[in-house]
Amino acid sequence: MRRSYLISALLLVGLASGQPGATYITPELQRLIQAGGQNYANVLLKQAPDQALCSIHRNRLPPEVLGPFIEEQRRLIKYPEGGRLMGDWKRGEAIYNTLARGNCFSCHAGSPLNIGGNVGPSLEKYGQRGTSEAVQRYTYEVIYNPWAYFPCTVMYRFGHGGLLKPEEIADVVAYLLDPSSDFNTKPALRR
Repeated sequence: MRRSYLISALLLVGLASGQPGATYITPELQRLIQAGGQNYANVLLKQAPDQALCSIHRNRLPPEVLGPFIEEQRRLIKYPEGGRLMGDWKRGEAIYNTLARGNCFSCHAGSPLNIGGNVGPSLEKYGQRGTSEAVQRYTYEVIYNPWAYFPCTVMYRFGHGGLLKPEEIADVVAYLLDPSSDFNTKPALRR
C-alpha cells in the first residue's frame, strides 16, 4: 500500500515540475489532448498536484492517499478576518442565487428564488441543523474547499479556487443557516 502512495507522489513531482514523460497520460492520449488546442492541453497536462491525484486515481483515492490528501485540503482552508463564520444572509442570498457568483442553485435544490438542480444534495431548510459553531465551521469549510470532506467532488472549491472571498463564503453560510433567512423561512421553488 505504501508503495502505491510513493508512486503517486513521484508522479505528482513529475507533473508539478513539468518533466517530460512524468505523467499518467499515455503518449496517444497526450496527442489527442494537444489536438484540442494549446489552452485545452495546458489545462489537462499541467494539473495542480491535488487535481492530478484525482486524475491518477480516477476520483477514487486509495486509503493510503486519502488521509494525507484530506489533511492537505484542510490545511488550505482560510477563514474570514476576525474568525466570524456567519456573515450577512442578504449578501449571501445574492451570491447563492446569481449565476455569475456562487451559482449554488444550479446544483442544489432549496432556494426560494430559483429552481434547484440535482447534482448536489438538496439544501432545503438547511438551517434546521442549527447555528452551532460546529455546524457553521463544517458549512464554511465545505463551501471553501469541499475536497477537505469529499475528495475529488465536482463541487467548486469556492475559496481555494479564489471564486469567493472568505467573507463572501461567510455570507453564504448565513444565508443557509440563519433562522430568519429567506432560505429557511420561505418554501423552495419547485418545478
